[in-house]
Amino acid sequence: MLLKFWGTRGSIPAPIRPDQVEQKLVSALLVAGEQGIDLTDHGQVLEFVAGLTLNGSTVGGNTTCITIEINDKLFIFDAGSGMRELGNYLMSAADDKAKRWGFHRGKGHAYLFFTHTHWDHIQGLPFFNPIHVPGNVFDVYHIHDHVPDSLARQMAAPFFPLQFEQINATLNFHQLQVDERIKVGDAIITNTELKHPGSAYAYRIEADNAIAIIATDAEYQSLDNTDTLKYRNFYANADALVFDAMFSVRESFVKEDWGHSSALIGADMASEANVKRLLLFHHDPSSTDTEIDQILQQTEEYLERQGKFLEVIVAAEGLELDLRNPTITSDFHIKDRLEKGIIFITLSGKFGGQATERFRKHLAHSLRSHKSDKVILHMEDVQEMQMAGIRALVDARRNVMGLALVGIPENVYRVIELSGTTDFFAIYSDEETAMAALNSH
Repeated sequence: MLLKFWGTRGSIPAPIRPDQVEQKLVSALLVAGEQGIDLTDHGQVLEFVAGLTLNGSTVGGNTTCITIEINDKLFIFDAGSGMRELGNYLMSAADDKAKRWGFHRGKGHAYLFFTHTHWDHIQGLPFFNPIHVPGNVFDVYHIHDHVPDSLARQMAAPFFPLQFEQINATLNFHQLQVDERIKVGDAIITNTELKHPGSAYAYRIEADNAIAIIATDAEYQSLDNTDTLKYRNFYANADALVFDAMFSVRESFVKEDWGHSSALIGADMASEANVKRLLLFHHDPSSTDTEIDQILQQTEEYLERQGKFLEVIVAAEGLELDLRNPTITSDFHIKDRLEKGIIFITLSGKFGGQATERFRKHLAHSLRSHKSDKVILHMEDVQEMQMAGIRALVDARRNVMGLALVGIPENVYRVIELSGTTDFFAIYSDEETAMAALNSH
């Protein structure tokens, strides 16, 4: 099973600007000078370039298009602007690997799956050269019933010079049911619904003793254990999880119902589902390569602080991965007391998806029974903080008049920093200072 990315941006193509190219060249040359690279030695230069991070390379600017090769079958997922590059490759008679597919001579056959029909997932189809060659055949799989009509409408006369009915290749449409399981060649493919405006669908592909998950355009608004169980079961034991990392954690909390998620939430989801590789995908068109590289570093640090071992990779155009090679339980404790009109709640253990439902119920019970809306959370014994825990704290802040966090361990505080939500909370070093602040309101 060979996974390859042809477009990894979300929303709209985002070509790199000339000044950004110039800055990359300057940075790369400076590093080459520091490392003493002989720029006249072709081999040294190639080795140096291969080792550059995204500061010297790029994730690319095309929107969603992914291929998976399984034996003699070619599977295409979504038809964003990256599909144009895929089409150029498949039509290349000079490339021995591309030639075997036969698209350049009208003998090609591929399987095209749509997650949904937002523009960034269909806009490349009219520019996909193999569909204009008689004899080529595409079996098109979709869950939304409007997919054939949506593809046709974007090629209507006011928008495009060639109409959908003038496509020369054969397109056979197959509508799938939600959660349906199908077999195509040696591959078993299932789908599940994701939370996204108009709905989007993830695909799970199993073949060659490997599992790949395409889960782009998804919002995980509730991070409670029960609400994420469906997804974790669907993603379970995957060799590669392609995950919507368009937003920061902060943005995913603020931009509710926009339909996107973040790398740190993906890290939690992947580690809980025993995923081997997390592919950060659907990059924000406004994010620079440097910013995306920083997201990667933050995600790796977050996992390291959790003591988790999971490979995280930035999905970039041209990246190829050969993939042929249940719920984690944890202790979480809550206890509370009322003193001087303030509820003191002490948390300990792992504050993740398993704990959030218990925390919410305990908080609601404490507010009712103690008849107070001022809360100090003691967090000295919190060993691990996940995005689900931060989400629960954000929600708690909305439900009480005053909420103060006290005694946050360094590793937990850093996780809150990585999520970009430190300013969401009133954080104090000790109980006395927190009490004075709450009583002053």
